Order: sequence, then structure tokens, then C-alpha cells
Amino acid sequence: MAESQVDRSQPVIVGRIIGTHGVLGGVKVDVMSDVPHRFDVGQAIFIRGKSYPITSSTRTPNSQVILKFQGVDSSVSARDLVGESMTVSQVSVPPLPEGEYYHFQLVGMRVLTEDGEYLGQVREILETGSNDVYVVSGESGEVLIPALADVIREVQVTKGVMVVRLLEGLR
Repeated sequence: MAESQVDRSQPVIVGRIIGTHGVLGGVKVDVMSDVPHRFDVGQAIFIRGKSYPITSSTRTPNSQVILKFQGVDSSVSARDLVGESMTVSQVSVPPLPEGEYYHFQLVGMRVLTEDGEYLGQVREILETGSNDVYVVSGESGEVLIPALADVIREVQVTKGVMVVRLLEGLR
């Protein structure tokens, strides 16, 4: 894969198993997906590359979900999954409206100024109250880029490139 190309074969993390629930193999999941029916009964999630069909799903008030998977029938087998990421393939991720992007599409993206200066790659996205902030790491160190229309001038997902206008004080 060329450095400027996005790797579409990489799975997308949609949750992380944070604990067990009950004695019949339920797991508590920290949800990392906004897709409404992602954790419905009948959907399949991948853990360590293996498909796990969901047989029971209960939402909790604190952005978590309690899931039961086909083939996970005891607290012992559920305990083996604690700490694991739950993924889906990128093709199962619904498209967003023009100008909106999933975090997985932006992390790893090369960041250039409007003048073509290479700043580095998006390493992390900080979610703040008003707007996201992209942590860009490069040879010159770390730059925090606010996700604002005045700053983010262009995002080319297929090329893995973001073009930014650095406002005064961003370096």
C-alpha cells in the first residue's frame, strides 16, 4: 500500500468489551459506534477476527450495551473476551453526509498546509465540547489542529490527505 492510500481492509472498532455480565456469558461493552442498529440481535461482530452473532442485546443508560453472543454460554468463556476490541468491516459502515468523516478515516491521514508543507500524520482525535482537535505528529513535533471549516480546507479520504490552513498560534 502506498503511503498516500487508505487501507480499506482494516477493520473498524465499534466497541470494547469491558467486563462480564451474569453467569450465562453476557458481556458489558463500551460502545464506540453511532450506528443505531449496530448491536441489534442478529448482527455479527468480529472479535480477534472471528465472527460472533449477537443473540441478546440490552442498552444501558451510560452509553454501554450488554451483549450475549452465540457460542459464549458461560461467564468463563465471556471472561476470555474482556479487554478485546469488537470490529466490523469498513463496507458495513454507512456513508456519512458530504464533509463529515469517521474518526477511523482521519487517523493516519497525512496532513499538509495549503502551501504543501508536510506537518505529519493524524495520530489521535480529541473530542472536546465544541469541536474535535486533531493531534498531528511529524518530524517538527506535535501540532494540534482544531476541526473547524476555517482550518480544515480539504479532506481527500481516498488519498489519505488533509489540507489545512494554519491560523496564527497553531504551531
